[in-house]
Amino acid sequence: MFCAAILSPVVVLIRTLIQIARQISETVCGWVSSTITVIKEVVEEVCSWLPWPFSALCNLVVRLIEVVETAWNWVCEVVIRTIFDIIEVVFEYIIYVLKWVCWLIDWVIRLPNLLLCLAGIRGMRFMSVCVKVLAAADGTEAVPLATVRTMMRDAARILARECNITMVLCNIEVIIRPQYLTTTTCDAGGMFSRFFTWFASRACGCCSAVTVYFVQNIRGASGCAYPGSDWVTVDAAGSGSVVVQEIGHLADLWVHSSDPNNVMTDVAGGTADQLTRAQCCVISSSRFVSITPPCNLFDIASSGIISRLDRING
Repeated sequence: MFCAAILSPVVVLIRTLIQIARQISETVCGWVSSTITVIKEVVEEVCSWLPWPFSALCNLVVRLIEVVETAWNWVCEVVIRTIFDIIEVVFEYIIYVLKWVCWLIDWVIRLPNLLLCLAGIRGMRFMSVCVKVLAAADGTEAVPLATVRTMMRDAARILARECNITMVLCNIEVIIRPQYLTTTTCDAGGMFSRFFTWFASRACGCCSAVTVYFVQNIRGASGCAYPGSDWVTVDAAGSGSVVVQEIGHLADLWVHSSDPNNVMTDVAGGTADQLTRAQCCVISSSRFVSITPPCNLFDIASSGIISRLDRING
């Protein structure tokens, strides 16, 4: 959409600058800490050569260096990191509000597209998606990559068959983040948790692409989407239908269906793989869907997502 197209590059630029500044500060902190450690080791070695009382005075210097080292590490690990975290959190909430403003503005363009689609005038559309699989400290994925591939294939088939939308997977990434493997939720309070802004700040691009985060377990749900954001979470109990349902929520299908065969259902016992024309039109007219292929893929077929997933993950 027009507003999202303007907002996206600005958000990406600022997010990148924040991450670069964070990386620079971590590098400088590490370099200074290493330098202090080397100086302390050298002074300790010199102290071992000196006779008393010079050795005693030298040891006092060592203690002073240790105090400086402790203070510096505290500044780096607590103060500077907290400052960057606060900047990131504030920025992401500002962007979240601006996305809702864009949502209102973009209805000027979206409404005619929605009406045309409901009237039966619609062609192939493309949806840009990237996947981020969270992993434990030892690198074990929250959801095995083979399972992730299966879920994304199934999601792509549903969207292609039901809505003529080609899901294009731009990339798959594994991120070491053990603290969010089992601690994410799907309630209103989650919007004020650190995982909300962390996921938002590391989503692919901004506004017009969907990022699917795979975690080990979501409290009380197998998938979650916060309206107004551009990312969803899916856990190990999820499926391709869950992926599509959460994307549907992002695209403004907020109400669940009572039909157990519908993707947007909250009733067990059906296939949960069907979408109505109206539902498809809402998704197709959303900011996540375009008439041109994303990721510089101009010749991908509706089934191309399958081969692309295989190429990316082997």
